[in-house]
Amino acid sequence: MGKNVTRKDIANEAGVSVSVVSRALNNSGYVDKEKKKKILDIANRVDYMPNPVAMALQQKKTYQLLFFCGDMTGVYYNQMYHGMAREAEKKGYHVLAIMNEEDFEIVKRILADGILFPTESVAQAYAESVGKNYYLPTVTASFDPSCAFKKPMPAVIIDNQKVINMAIDYLIDHGHKKIGMALPFNEGYANLRYKYWKERMTNEIGKRCIQYLLDIQGNLNNTDIPGEDKPDFSRAAEGFIYLDLFFLGKKAADIYRNSKHKATAVICFNDDMAFGMMEGLKKHGLRIPEDISIMGIDGLFTRERYEPKLTTIDIYPERQGAKCVDVLIDILEGNKYRYMNYSPLAILEGETVKNLN
Repeated sequence: MGKNVTRKDIANEAGVSVSVVSRALNNSGYVDKEKKKKILDIANRVDYMPNPVAMALQQKKTYQLLFFCGDMTGVYYNQMYHGMAREAEKKGYHVLAIMNEEDFEIVKRILADGILFPTESVAQAYAESVGKNYYLPTVTASFDPSCAFKKPMPAVIIDNQKVINMAIDYLIDHGHKKIGMALPFNEGYANLRYKYWKERMTNEIGKRCIQYLLDIQGNLNNTDIPGEDKPDFSRAAEGFIYLDLFFLGKKAADIYRNSKHKATAVICFNDDMAFGMMEGLKKHGLRIPEDISIMGIDGLFTRERYEPKLTTIDIYPERQGAKCVDVLIDILEGNKYRYMNYSPLAILEGETVKNLN
């Protein structure tokens, strides 16, 4: 028969209809035993390879999910993606990462059953553009429970208010009162974490808490103006460009060293920033936790690589990713699902917090 053999070619040779060939090859529905054997023999002899696009159109399902994530260099989103990919594989699906998180038009060119987003801001950008007129089930990872969409979108949420309060409670229980925070920029959930830290610490020690803020960008007390030029914190290594929060952590260490008001403990925006701050403090001759306690947020596997081992709030990036996939597949398969799904939180104790009691 030559190349590009179709099911119609097999049907013609077997003397049956195309639908019978489809049932035989898909092993679905009744086909006479002898006819099925004849069809399979012909398919094997001619090296029949089904066209994936044609199969998807026929079944109305691709078993492929799209994940829009612009920065997979960050360990958090890397772990989130692994959680998605592993969970999807268990259920017979695959997750394709789209590195340009603004190229939503790609959904019109790639066959997929549904879409996953890394944050509510990316999800909102999609919903307000292509998502207006192009229907695909969507689920987003979220870091702000108050975020609302015009058309409700299921989310797997990290409650940052609980995250910050859990960290502060832990440090207070260990005798700390002067609790600072290191933050990289004035946008997204970095701003949200700053807001909750400031509210809680103002209640604890008053307005002087702002003395212990390590503000890399230097504008956390300003209103984030749409369209305002933002500093570019990307860096290059061997020609590879990435957002370096480790480097920003080292800058936080410089700010701490030069500050007049010294916190006894600092909560970093995330683990990557905490690792950088720890390295920066060591270069300044400061010991952790003897001279200053450091706490992170994320629960990254990379904490195993640093000494002393980081104490952090585990927000389970892999579980968040896996839950996003579970919810999306429930939608696709007609199962019950919740719109608001909260991810678990826990303290991962290490060696970077001194007990002042």
